[in-house]
Amino acid sequence: MRKESVASVAPVEAVVSEDELAVCESALSYALGELSDADIERRLGATRDEVEAIREDLREALRARDEVRPLAGVSEKS
Repeated sequence: MRKESVASVAPVEAVVSEDELAVCESALSYALGELSDADIERRLGATRDEVEAIREDLREALRARDEVRPLAGVSEKS
């Protein structure tokens, strides 16, 4: 894991599995659908907008994964 500071935000680079990303995205989607704004802030420590942005980042990462996967049934020719 690599960690650095940029202004007051500390971005972290970590290696996680596709399943872990999907679980996190699902958990955030559930929280956004079921919790009030106040509950989101109290339980997650972030505003609804911040959580929605994080969820979108996870969705983009999952979409990028799908774009680089080889097509099923297509073999490489030499």
